Amino acid sequence: MQTETVKVGTSKTFFVLPTSHTHRRRPPPHQRMERQRSYNGRRNAEEKPQKFPQYTLQRSSSLPPLARAPPPPNELKLAAIAVDLNVRLRSADMPLTMQERAIRRARAVLDANPDNTKRPSPNPTQVAMCLKKEFDALYGPAWHCIVGKSFGSFVTHAGGGFVYFSVDKFCFLLFKTEVRPLVKVKPQPQPPSFLP
Repeated sequence: MQTETVKVGTSKTFFVLPTSHTHRRRPPPHQRMERQRSYNGRRNAEEKPQKFPQYTLQRSSSLPPLARAPPPPNELKLAAIAVDLNVRLRSADMPLTMQERAIRRARAVLDANPDNTKRPSPNPTQVAMCLKKEFDALYGPAWHCIVGKSFGSFVTHAGGGFVYFSVDKFCFLLFKTEVRPLVKVKPQPQPPSFLP
C-alpha cells in the first residue's frame, strides 16, 4: 500500500491518507453480509477482521501552536460596562474611550426621557442629534449619527471613527467623515479677443 500526503485545512496541518494503485470497488450486499458474519465468528472462527491503517497527523512546522492571549484590561472593562448598561456592541473601529463615551451617552439620553409624557419612547432624531453634537464638540466636526429600530446603511468613515451598537430596541450608528477645506480656484484670465 502506498501513502500519499493530502493537504487539508490550514497550511501547517497535513493528513497522511493511504492510497493504492488500483481502485477498490465496494462489494455487493450479500458479500458484505457474509464478511460481517465471518467477523462475528458465525462461519469462520479463525478469520479475523482486517485492521485498517491508522491516520497520522503531521505538522510541517516544529513550532508549537500559538496560545491566545487574554484580552487587554481596557477591553474587559468596556465589555463589563456594556453588559451593565444593557448595550450590545456590534461593530467598532474606534478607540475604547470613545466607545465608552458613546454607549454611556446613548444610555443616558434614552433614560432621560420622562415617563409622564404622552410619548412612551424617545424621539430617535433627538437622540441622534444629542450624540452628534457631543462628538462634534469633543472630537472635531463631521460626525454623523443614525438612530432607529430598523434602517439600512452603507457608509464610508474616517479611520478610528465608527461604532455600531444597540441599546434596548434602538440601534445606533455613529461615524466620522473627513472634512477637507475647499480650495478656491482662481479664474483663468481670458485672452483678449480681436473682433473687427
